[in-house]
Amino acid sequence: MSVLLNACLAVAILFGLSIVGRTARSWTWRPARIAAFLRSPWAPAALGLVTIIVVRFVWRSFGEPGVIHDERAYLLQAEIFARGRWTASPPPIAAFFEQMHVFVEPAVFAKYPPAHAMMLVPGIWLGMPGLMPALLAGIAGALTFWLARRLSNAWTALLTWMLWTTAPLTLVWATSYLSESTTTVMWLAAAAATVLWLESGKQIHLLGVAAALAWGFEARPLTMVALAAPLGFVILRKLIEIGTFRRAAVPLLAGIALLGVGLVWNQQTLGDWRTDPYSLYSRTYFPFDKPGFGIDPTPPLRPLPPELLPMDAWSREVHEVYGPSAVPVAFAERVLALLAMYSFGWRFAIGALLVGSLIRARGPARFALVASASLFIAYLAFAHPPGWVVYYLELLPALHFLAAIGLMRLLGQSSESALDATVDLSAAVARSSALAAALLLPLCLTDLWRVRAAIDVRNAFHRRAEEVIRAAPSNSIVFVRYAPSDNPHLAVTRNEADLASARAWVVYDRGADDKRLLALAPDRKPYVLEPSTFRLTPLVLPQE
Repeated sequence: MSVLLNACLAVAILFGLSIVGRTARSWTWRPARIAAFLRSPWAPAALGLVTIIVVRFVWRSFGEPGVIHDERAYLLQAEIFARGRWTASPPPIAAFFEQMHVFVEPAVFAKYPPAHAMMLVPGIWLGMPGLMPALLAGIAGALTFWLARRLSNAWTALLTWMLWTTAPLTLVWATSYLSESTTTVMWLAAAAATVLWLESGKQIHLLGVAAALAWGFEARPLTMVALAAPLGFVILRKLIEIGTFRRAAVPLLAGIALLGVGLVWNQQTLGDWRTDPYSLYSRTYFPFDKPGFGIDPTPPLRPLPPELLPMDAWSREVHEVYGPSAVPVAFAERVLALLAMYSFGWRFAIGALLVGSLIRARGPARFALVASASLFIAYLAFAHPPGWVVYYLELLPALHFLAAIGLMRLLGQSSESALDATVDLSAAVARSSALAAALLLPLCLTDLWRVRAAIDVRNAFHRRAEEVIRAAPSNSIVFVRYAPSDNPHLAVTRNEADLASARAWVVYDRGADDKRLLALAPDRKPYVLEPSTFRLTPLVLPQE
C-alpha cells in the first residue's frame, strides 16, 4: 500500500512540476537576484554552510556518540591521533577490553586505514567529535553545487544541492563517524580538480587530483580505486591527445608520497610496513571476512569474546551464501536497495527522474553512470547485505545531479542545454526552476524533521548509555553485563586512548574473574551496568 501511495504522490509531484514549467512561460517575473547569487563565486561556500547547519539540526549536537562498531573504532583511533600517537598502550588484561575492529594487543589501535581518523582529530581537540563529519558534509555540499554549476548551469546546481543536502540517505550517514564522509569529499575534490585541469591544463589542478585520490585511498582503498578508474581514463585520454605525459610526473609522485602514509601506519602499528592491520585483523578474528566467495575454513588466530560471537555468526551467514552464482542477483539487489532508499516517500518522483536521466545519459551524466557502475562492480568482490548501501554513498551527489537534469528537462529545458554551462537559460526556464525549487522546498524540509526523529531513535541507546556512564563516580570501572537478548551490533564496552587518565573503564563483566582486573587497579571503584535496563549498581564480589 505504501508503495502505491508513494507512486501516486510521485505522479502528482511530477504533474505539478510539469504544470509549473508550462505556466512559467507566460509570466514576466525574473528571479534575477536569485540567479545573481547562484552565479556568484561565494555561492558554493554559502550553500556548504547551510549543509553544515542542516547536519547540525538533524544530529542535535556535535557531541553525539558513535553508534555502530565501525564508528566507535574510528573515534577511538581519532582520540589516539589527537594525543600525538599512532597507538595506545595495551590494557592490563585484554579479555576485558576486546572491541570490534580494534586490536588490543600488542597495542590498542583500529584496523582501518588512517586517513579518516586523522580527519576527525580537530573535532576531538575541540571536544566536538561531530564537528568534522558536519564540516566534511559542508565541503561536499559546496563541491556538489560547484561541480553541477560548472557542468550544467546555476539552476541545475541549486536543485542538485537542495535534493542531495536534504536527502534522508545523505543525512543518516552524514551524521555518523563513518569514513564515507572523507571519501565523498576526496572524490568530489578529485572530480572538480579534473574539470579545472581539462579547462586550463595547469599542473596544479592535476596535482589536486592526485592528492585527493591518494588521501581517499588512505581512507577507503577499494572505493577510491573504483572511482579513480573513470577519472584516470579521462585524464589519460587527454594526455594522449596533447601528446605529453611530463605534466603527470609531479602529480604522480605527489600521490605516491601520500600513499606512503599507509606504509608508515603499517610500520607504527604492527612493526612491519608490509603488513596491513585491516587484513591482519580479519585473519586474527574473522578469517572469512575478506574479498572472495564462501567461507574460509581457516580458524581465527584469537578467539572472540562470548559477547561478539553473534557478530561472527551473523557475518558467516552473509558470506556462506555469497558465491559466484550469486553475483548477478547481488548486483541487482544492491542497485535496487540503493534506489529504494534514494526514492523513499515523496522522493519516488526524484527516483523516476533519475531513472529517466540514466536512460538518456550523455556527457557528464554518462560519466556519472560509468563511475556508479565501477563502484558497484568493485564491491561485488565483497559479501554484504543488500541494504548496507553505505558503500555507495559517494555516488549520491552524482545521482542527484542526474535527477536534477531530468527535472530541468521536465521544466522545459532541452537535454543538450541542461548539460552545457555556456548556454544562457531563457527567462521561462529560470522562472520555472525557481518555482520548482520553491515547490520542493517544503517537502525537503519535512524530510529534515523525519530524519531528525529517525536519528533520535538510532542514537537513543548510546545517548542513554553515555548518560549513565557519566553518572558513575570518577576513577571507576564499569563492568558491562550483557544479556543474551542484547543487540550485538550495539556495544557499550570500549577502549581508551589513555587508560590511566580515563574517568571510567567500561569493560566486560567476567563474573568472579573481575577481581583480577580490580587487583590491578585497586583505586578504582567497581560498578555493574546492565545495558538492557541501564541500571548502574555497585559491584559486589562473592565472598571467598
